[in-house]
Amino acid sequence: MSRPPRSRGHVASLSRSSIDEIAPLPLGLTPRQEDAGDDTLVIGPEDTVKPTHSKVQGLSSWNFLPRRVRPFSFRKIVIVCLASALVGSAWFSTWEPKSIDLETPVIDSYVPPTPQLPAGYTIQADASRPIQWLRTNTILDLQHLSTQQVQSLVETRPKAAFISLVRNEELGEMVSSILQVEARFNRRETHRYDWVFFNNEEFTEEFKATVSKATDSQCYFERIPEEHWSIPSWIDVTRFDVGRQFMGGIGVGKAWLQSYHHMCRWNAGIFASEKRLANYDWFWRVEPAVKFSCDINYDVFRFMQDNDMAYGFNMAILDDARSFPSLWERTKAFIDSNEGLVDENADLDWLLHTAEDRDDVIRPHTGAEETLGDGEYNNCQFYSNFEIGSLEFFRSKEHKAYFDHLDKAGGFYYERFGDAPVHTLSVSMFLPKSRIWYFRDIGYAHGLCEQCPPHERELALEPQLKLPIRREIEQDMPESAEYDARTTIREPPESFGSKHRRWTTMARDVERQKGIPSLACGCTVNAIDSNNAKLVPYESKQRKPSDPCIRKFLGGKWLVKKDKVSDFTSDTGIIGSSDGAEYVLDGRDGNPFP
Repeated sequence: MSRPPRSRGHVASLSRSSIDEIAPLPLGLTPRQEDAGDDTLVIGPEDTVKPTHSKVQGLSSWNFLPRRVRPFSFRKIVIVCLASALVGSAWFSTWEPKSIDLETPVIDSYVPPTPQLPAGYTIQADASRPIQWLRTNTILDLQHLSTQQVQSLVETRPKAAFISLVRNEELGEMVSSILQVEARFNRRETHRYDWVFFNNEEFTEEFKATVSKATDSQCYFERIPEEHWSIPSWIDVTRFDVGRQFMGGIGVGKAWLQSYHHMCRWNAGIFASEKRLANYDWFWRVEPAVKFSCDINYDVFRFMQDNDMAYGFNMAILDDARSFPSLWERTKAFIDSNEGLVDENADLDWLLHTAEDRDDVIRPHTGAEETLGDGEYNNCQFYSNFEIGSLEFFRSKEHKAYFDHLDKAGGFYYERFGDAPVHTLSVSMFLPKSRIWYFRDIGYAHGLCEQCPPHERELALEPQLKLPIRREIEQDMPESAEYDARTTIREPPESFGSKHRRWTTMARDVERQKGIPSLACGCTVNAIDSNNAKLVPYESKQRKPSDPCIRKFLGGKWLVKKDKVSDFTSDTGIIGSSDGAEYVLDGRDGNPFP
């Protein structure tokens, strides 16, 4: 059989994919072997391609192949090598000591959402420091812990309880609060802390049954003894009635309600002595109709216990000075008579007026120069509707002595001494500031008062970003050194070894915690001032602090303003601007300290 003539024109070429990938021949096409010595490459039974580059006899078969059909070429080999090098370098640059599936590089395993520490607040540089504790003990999901670890946490759980003062008619509001606490915090197997409900009347069976269904924890329903919820024998009832009617008439909130005076007195000091609470060391106060907007992925009570905290809050507000006109005078008299009870590291300065504070009180001109920064109480207070504290402290001789001093003076009935200012003054007198913790990371709202903390799911790692450096990789820090918490945000080291140690630490934390612990919040981040400066009725012509109470507590850089503006608007009494624009730090940044 004669072969068909060779084409003199266009030579059919193979596709690029078939050349590069050296694909198998289509079905039915097989290479012919009988003409192995021929100068042609047989592709099929009918189509052949004559060599066009064979000029010299004796060269290898590589040179007899047209360039377009060579399986490899020098240029392709170079390209493949370069691509491999690029891929290898990219892989090496993202290599981590542990095999972790991360979509993007992340910062540390726990960047606290601004647990703002007050100016001058120093803590020992050891493993028990609060921020380090939070990084170590924040756990997104218990499934990543072993059975032994979970059991250990259950067995060593602090003796703590949620406490609520509630009426039968507030059943719906109470259940709403319970469901939120359970969903955000207490449903974990390692938590499940008891609930203790107090009422000055017997709880109804409906109340008990409904509340008990809202939680898997143990519930206790306690009636407050009559002697804890009645007018003391030393109170002049007529004077009390006249006084509360007068205060109610001038607009002091709820001052005309006798039950409200009982409530303030009970919350101020008596609650800690109730028999049911004798079995507990810690309490978390939960009011009806409150909202918790963020998940709490660590044990709050264990945090308080392990870090030697005695009182925790998350809002500081300004109260109506007409409610307690003699409170500060009574407090100063107590201090003068009991100097030995006041803690040597106590800080009352943030509760005192300064020369910059505005005074709206109209006084007759006496011709004498008046000093505004005269050490008078500025009426700031922790918002006690949310508080987490040590029952040991509120049962201590210091607090009991202070409470008895105020109680005997009749301030809870002749005036309207509230539990919030009493607690604020007490913890500020008898505790160092390092034992008072600002729970900025707990989203909370009650009525007009609300705070939503900074919350971010992931933070990208950038070369210029300032990172918190862990204690174990700070080899140059002496064991006994103290540090200011504001200095823990540093520039990342430049050396390769330091960068490697940082990534190793991060990888270990991320693997252990199976992700980046962060806040899952159902609220929009607000400035630190928002709703922390409770509106004071315009009728109350009281001297007002030039800065929001929360900023006065934090101090330092939190008091630095961008420009001079009016501290109060004359018609609303709102401190500064509601969005915090006049301050350098507004509290929306999770890590504000440079």
